[in-house]
Amino acid sequence: MVVFFRRAGEDPQLSPWLRHRNHLHPAVHRAQDILAREPEADWHIDQLAGQVYLSSRHLTRLFRTHLGLSVREYLEQLRLVVAQQRLRQGMGIEKSALAAGFSSARQLRRAQSRWND
Repeated sequence: MVVFFRRAGEDPQLSPWLRHRNHLHPAVHRAQDILAREPEADWHIDQLAGQVYLSSRHLTRLFRTHLGLSVREYLEQLRLVVAQQRLRQGMGIEKSALAAGFSSARQLRRAQSRWND
């Protein structure tokens, strides 16, 4: 079943879940899938790189080359979406930040200001 979702005028064209998926590198896609499944988890680059059978340095290079972002920046964008969803559900900012994987509401606000500029 297909359900069309009406976007508000200020909504981005594509969510971070889809925006950076237009490349063909399979290891980067696997890493993106892993991060998307649990964006709130406490990810370390070595742990993620091990799951996609690459060195952390090579995975970092691949993200920069194919996405134009670091792994941390990509994960931060996913976490922002999760936090915004939680806020829309009525959670407070502190609980939303923690549920999305940020260490505090302050870190969430900093991330918002980085990506909204």
